[in-house]
Formats: sequence, C-alpha cells, structure tokens
Amino acid sequence: MKNIYRLLSTFIVLLLLGACTDDFEETNTDPNQPTIVPAENLFTQAQFSLADRMWGRAMNFEFAMLMVQHFSQNEYAEDSRYNQNPSSFNVSWQSFYAAGLLDLDEARRLTEEDESLSEAVRNNRLAQIAIMRVWAFQMITDIWGDVPYSQALQPEEFPNPAYDSQQSIYSGLVSEINEAIGRITPGAAGFGGGDIIYGGNMALWGKFANSLKLRIGMRMADRASSEANTIVTQALGSGLGVISSNAENAEFTFDSDQRLANPFFVDAITRDDFAISAELANAMDNKDDPRLWEYAMPNPNGEIVGLPYGLTDAASFQLKPMTSRPHDKIKEATAPAILMSYAEVEFFRAEAIQRGFVGGTAATAFNNAVTASFTQWGLSAAEAGDYLAANPYNAGNWKASIGYEKWVALYTQGIEAWAEQRRLDAPQLDLPAAAVTTFIPVRAFYPAVEAEANAENLSAVGFNNMEENVWWDVQ
Repeated sequence: MKNIYRLLSTFIVLLLLGACTDDFEETNTDPNQPTIVPAENLFTQAQFSLADRMWGRAMNFEFAMLMVQHFSQNEYAEDSRYNQNPSSFNVSWQSFYAAGLLDLDEARRLTEEDESLSEAVRNNRLAQIAIMRVWAFQMITDIWGDVPYSQALQPEEFPNPAYDSQQSIYSGLVSEINEAIGRITPGAAGFGGGDIIYGGNMALWGKFANSLKLRIGMRMADRASSEANTIVTQALGSGLGVISSNAENAEFTFDSDQRLANPFFVDAITRDDFAISAELANAMDNKDDPRLWEYAMPNPNGEIVGLPYGLTDAASFQLKPMTSRPHDKIKEATAPAILMSYAEVEFFRAEAIQRGFVGGTAATAFNNAVTASFTQWGLSAAEAGDYLAANPYNAGNWKASIGYEKWVALYTQGIEAWAEQRRLDAPQLDLPAAAVTTFIPVRAFYPAVEAEANAENLSAVGFNNMEENVWWDVQ
C-alpha cells in the first residue's frame, strides 16, 4: 500500500513533464527522446483505475448494488427504479477502455520491448498484465454482453472496433488466462513495488489466475457445460492452486490520500444517498445472521433497519432518518476493493462438485465458503458454525442454497453479486412497485458515446436495452 502514492505520483509527474511546452522544456528536452512512463507505473495506474471504477459510485453502489438490491437509495432514487439511460454509462465505459485497459496494453508493449529483463521476469510481468486484463474484460462483458474485444485498443488499425459476441469473448478469455498461467514462474520476480494487489508474489498471482479461470468456467456452466467442466477441472486441479484462505484474497488496498482513497470513503465526504436495503437486511435478520451488524450501522434507536428497495424519491427521503447506512468500516479510506475472494472460490467449488465436474463434498465446500465470509468480515469460525447449523446446505435445492449465501457474501462486490444472482436466479428479487420498467434489468445500456462514435458496429448488436439476457444467462 505504501507504494501506491509514490508510483501514481510519479506517473502523474511524468505525464505533466511529457505535456510541458514552456521555454525550459523546449530548451532542455530532446524532442527525439520523449518522456517514457515506466511499465511498472502503468501497471499500478491500471490496477488503481480498474479497482476504482469497479468499486466506485457509478458502476458499483449506484448501479450494480442497486440491481442486486443490496443498497436502497434514500434520496434521488431514480436508479433504484431502473430509470437509467445510455448516457449514464459513458464515463464507466470510457474509464474501462481508455484508462485501465489502455494502460495495461501499454505496460505490455513496454515489457515486451524491455531487453534488460530476464525471460522469467518478463514472462511473469506479462502474466500479471494478462490476468488483470482477463479480470477486467470479464467484468466488462458481464455488464454489457457483446463488446469490443478482438479489435479493441488498436485505434490506428481499428478506430471503430467491432463488437465480439460474448461467447467468443469467453473463449478468448480462456485462451488468455491459460497463456498467462503457462508463463508464471513462482520463484522469479514480476512487477514488485508496482503491484498493489500481491506485491509481486507470483505464487499468489498463479492462484488468482486459476481462481479467475474457475469463475470463467462456472459462469459458462449453464450454456456450455462440457467446456465449462474442462475449464473448472483444470483450474481446481492446477499445481499452482487456487485462492485457499482470506489471506490470499485478491484485493486492491486504497491509500489514505483522498485522491487515491476508497471510493466509498470519497463519496461519503459529501454524499449520504444509500442505506442497506430492507430486502437484504430482513433476509439476514430472518436467519439471525450476525454479519448484518458488520454490513450496516444501527439507526438512532440502536437497530438495523433496512430501507425498502425502489421507493419514490419522497417515500425514500421520508424514511431516511431512521434507516441504517452501510457500516463505517466499509467507508474507511484504505478499505480494499475485493477483486476475488476465498469465499467465492469455495462457493464455485461447491457448485462444481454438485454439478459433477469435480469430486468432493459440496456441503463441505459450501460450509468453507460461508465460514470464509464470516471471518472476512471479522466474525469467528465458531459463529459461522452456529449459523450453518441453523441454515445448512440444501443439496436438493442447491441453486437456491448457494445463490442466497453467495448473494449475502458478495455484499459490496456489486458487479460480481449481480452476475451471480442473474446466473443462479437466486435469490428471487421482486420488481419494485414504483419501477419505471416491467422487468429487473439484466444488462446495462450501451453508452451514448458508442452510439455517437461507433454507431455502425453498435447497431450490428441489434438492440440497446437492459432486458436482453447476456449469453451465459440461461432462463
């Protein structure tokens, strides 16, 4: 964490130097030797940009966490009534492509051209870049479906990139993650100080890569079962392993400096728009789930009271004073963004066992997942055991069992929670009475900037709405 400010500050300074046009620069800068931003700084910047966008207001708690009904808006409640439009997604789309992914691509180019690196170090760095790229592209395609992929990030050759089908994107992601895994030498260095997630620990990057491969395979399970089986079996059987404890979670830890801080912290400086939803709070309370007190703050009466989801502006504002806000620890400046967790891995393992992809006991993996969630939120394994005794795994209705517990465990991870709730169709969410649509959205609008700048390729998709299921979302 201590390196993020130094590296990103260096990144900013180098950009400013490269853009400077005063007399000093004209006199002292060789125009044939422009300032080069080191690959390490670009990698740091990409990690920050992608984590900040995934964890931030626009894409997370103002969209995905509303879609999955973890949060309710206590004022300006249009989004929770699904009153979005294409312009709402302009900044997120541009940030994913023109910031995070573009920085990764430039870091890749510089790394490939750096003759000072040994082969093992170069391959490790390229693996780190590729793993981040796969993680980002899966997130992007799970939000929008068909998106630019094979022609993306090549503005000179493809100024208006075509949209790839989500099915072909998933095939490409499998190839990319396999290549990245094959590059890793755990005992060699990669990006060290520039790696905020794992500090250059390539053994952990290998586990993250296989865990991500597991996520990709399980997302495909209802659409391409045989292929998913192969992918999942390889991921769980890899010698590099998967994330196996909360200490190995893939997390980006933000900085105390407000410019680089946790988006929840930054938002809370001037805003107070969100409460924990009554849908989540009531469901957890009905199961005597002690995580509820880690998820939300008590109201003035010392109780956790959720705000009903999808109310009108007037109704939500009226209830605002007595409903519970997200817990203060979520809003700490250095609280991390979670890219992937041990709990998620174990939920996937339970499902893979239940589907017959791999051997084992589904209930054991399920219990491991719930226990991991409890300890991740500061509770004890004993408390998790008491909870599981009262709320055991139901193999006869495993989608509902896994789906509900994953929905709870993925609190704050809005984009991933939304993807899994759509895929497993659990828990069943109700359309709010005040909704402006007749359906709960299952994808985001394509942004207005694409309709303006890449209209022909966007029109080839055939629609732009929030109602069409993405490829892996089988009904």
